[in-house]
Amino acid sequence: GSLNQLKVAVATALPTHGDNKGAQINLAFVRQELAKAKDAVFKFKELVKAAAEEGAAGGGGMTRRTMGKDDKSRTLYERFGGDLNLEAAVELLFGKAVMDNRVKSYFEINARKLQTIRQRMFQFLSGFLGGPKLYDATNVKPSHYHMNITDFHFDSFIDLLAIATKEVGVHADACKDFLAALGKVRKDITTGCTVRMELAQKNMEKGKDGLFKRLDGESGI
Repeated sequence: GSLNQLKVAVATALPTHGDNKGAQINLAFVRQELAKAKDAVFKFKELVKAAAEEGAAGGGGMTRRTMGKDDKSRTLYERFGGDLNLEAAVELLFGKAVMDNRVKSYFEINARKLQTIRQRMFQFLSGFLGGPKLYDATNVKPSHYHMNITDFHFDSFIDLLAIATKEVGVHADACKDFLAALGKVRKDITTGCTVRMELAQKNMEKGKDGLFKRLDGESGI
């Protein structure tokens, strides 16, 4: 993959342990390989984007061949296929989410902010699945607290993620375990909405909801 090409390029350009301290990195070679990797990543993202649009239009999109073997002794990150598979799944997921009537209202934001959220999603999932920890998981709850995300919205998003995961070719067992693990963050995602709904219910039961007060209570009604 492009990431591995980049690693090889940098490793090749670096002086070996036996070289003199004065040895220099071959900058021209590094720049050349970085340009190739960047172009490959761009083309890959364009393919993913096109597949997401085709899938949303009912065409089914691009589905990779499913992994033939699933080793449950490995981390979910490894079973998922590593960073490239994870990034592809997140790209597909967001391509579907922005067009899904159940959740698209949460993504009707400018392109720059959407890209930031997409990146944080990838970073969170990387560490959550046992890969590189790129995101502070303690931020999940506060960052979603005021978004009024219900269980319905959470389940809808998970449905889309399940489809995206299948489309990148993740083994069915790994996909099942991955989605089950995500259930652990449901409470962090939906807590804000749950708290406000429970508070509103209590206020209604006590006759303290806003409309009741504005009508001057029972006498006003």
